[in-house]
Amino acid sequence: MTRPALARTAAILGGNADFRRFLADCYPEAWAQFGALRDTERAAAVVRAVCGIDSRSELDRNPYAAQRFHTKLGFPFNDWRPRQPDPERS
Repeated sequence: MTRPALARTAAILGGNADFRRFLADCYPEAWAQFGALRDTERAAAVVRAVCGIDSRSELDRNPYAAQRFHTKLGFPFNDWRPRQPDPERS
């Protein structure tokens, strides 16, 4: 089984409402900075800003960018997500 490319994973996460809430909660300045964009484009812009990249494709080519993605976004999102209330359980 092959692992999906990190750039693809970042794009898929950008379509996830929980991930966008995580970005807004944890990176409010960056989230506000890109407020004129649609949600998925806004998420992509925040990912690029947080990771210090110009394109998500750099996540697949630049190991330092990939590490920043994991340490600033991927792992923290996984830690953040279980603590959030599930709106379908309310």
